[in-house]
Amino acid sequence: MDPALIFSADAEASGTDRRSLALSCRSGKLVRLRPGVYMQADDWQKLPPWERQRARIRAAVEQVPGQRVLIQQSAAVIWGLPVIGDSPEVLLLAIHPTHGRRRGNLRWTERRLLEPVTMRDGVPVTSRAHTVLDMAAYLNFERAVPAMDHVLRPDPDRGLPALRKEQLRELAEHLPDSAKRLRALRVIDFAQVLSESAGESYSRAVLYRHGFPDPELQHEFATTAGRFRTDFYWPGHKLAGEFDGSVKYGRGKAGIAPSWDTLLREKRREDAIRATGVGFVRWSWNDITRPPQHPEALVQRLVRAGLSQSRHR
Repeated sequence: MDPALIFSADAEASGTDRRSLALSCRSGKLVRLRPGVYMQADDWQKLPPWERQRARIRAAVEQVPGQRVLIQQSAAVIWGLPVIGDSPEVLLLAIHPTHGRRRGNLRWTERRLLEPVTMRDGVPVTSRAHTVLDMAAYLNFERAVPAMDHVLRPDPDRGLPALRKEQLRELAEHLPDSAKRLRALRVIDFAQVLSESAGESYSRAVLYRHGFPDPELQHEFATTAGRFRTDFYWPGHKLAGEFDGSVKYGRGKAGIAPSWDTLLREKRREDAIRATGVGFVRWSWNDITRPPQHPEALVQRLVRAGLSQSRHR
């Protein structure tokens, strides 16, 4: 259940004035999500970064009067889809004849509805399929792939079924112009159900962008210590790759520190795979978001490991 939001208008109706809320905020008891909306600081501190983003979006939607259908990245957060990087604006559907406009961090944008608006957790949003197609049509390739990979798998935590590529392709034909249709179809065709995390999906898109050969996903190795899978494997180069996701969806956020036992198990697993004669490369969010020329960027790590950028970029 989402933590409760505290609205200054409601507080005034119950006898608490705005000055008291501001004082509680300065003393650290409350956190201000946006003008006139607060949350208990204890609740805020317990939230991981992606849930904090959800709380800020909820605060905006519940405060805005009238039309407030979430679209694109903002709808994706409500659906539980991976959104790469911070999205400071809350994106809302502009209904014809209203044109796009901005107010503070709220942005109304015109979109052709591909499916009817639906409700998710009490919030009006574009459908799950429409949301990922919008991301594919309007975001860059790397940021669109993780959400598309995600919807190809069932989401049991949220009770959501997998979407089929055929269904997404048919819906993409109703995007407003050929350029957007082509962008969306490219992401759909590239999407893979075997990508098991946003970091793996983003890594795969970066590999593709920079001309590296396509890897096998979730390859299983038989070793003397047991059978182990890796995120990526290039059999022609005898090279395995692994994404380490210490942070869920972006760079520079509070990490989830692995335990010593986890680190030890990973070290033994890597050593067992290396003992089969296979090279091993690990990378993190920092590595895939660095400029490709940076010596610690994913691109440079793979080149040093002997993986050639041979495919046409």
